[in-house]
Amino acid sequence: MKDETVETVRYLTAVTALGLFTYSGIDTTGLQDWTASVVADVLRDWGVSIPRHANVFHLHGMNAVIIKGCVVWPAISLFIALIVPIPGASWWRKAAACAVSFAILTVGNIFRLAFMFYMMRAWGVSFHVAHDIVSQIVGLILVIIAGWVCFRILPEFEEWLHRIYNFFLLRT
Repeated sequence: MKDETVETVRYLTAVTALGLFTYSGIDTTGLQDWTASVVADVLRDWGVSIPRHANVFHLHGMNAVIIKGCVVWPAISLFIALIVPIPGASWWRKAAACAVSFAILTVGNIFRLAFMFYMMRAWGVSFHVAHDIVSQIVGLILVIIAGWVCFRILPEFEEWLHRIYNFFLLRT
């Protein structure tokens, strides 16, 4: 039991360090600009035009800025941090799990943002409802889907999440 605790603490230390580096140490400006551009293209395909300058959409007298959090970078950082340090798993499966989670989160996020702006422009939904409620629920669903797919590619991922759960919540 003690060896498992030590191994879990080592894993959590690696997760924390890698997560902090991935989230804070990587400039996402290019990803933010690309996301804004693709969201604008999707909106155009849906018949909606919203004035935009770089990664800023002008809508209902306000500016909606595509920031680091809007490109699902927190979720991507978390997935990378949880997957890469898993001991014993092959690097190919780790890379596949990271790539698939990145793709699911990024593509899903583009449609999440486009739908948010669509609701605001076409239906007059407030930013609060579109962003803080509907968009967050969609984002959570994307994270759940990405996690499920990662469990299929890398079963060790699920095992280590259980270990973390047991480490923090089942201690007496």
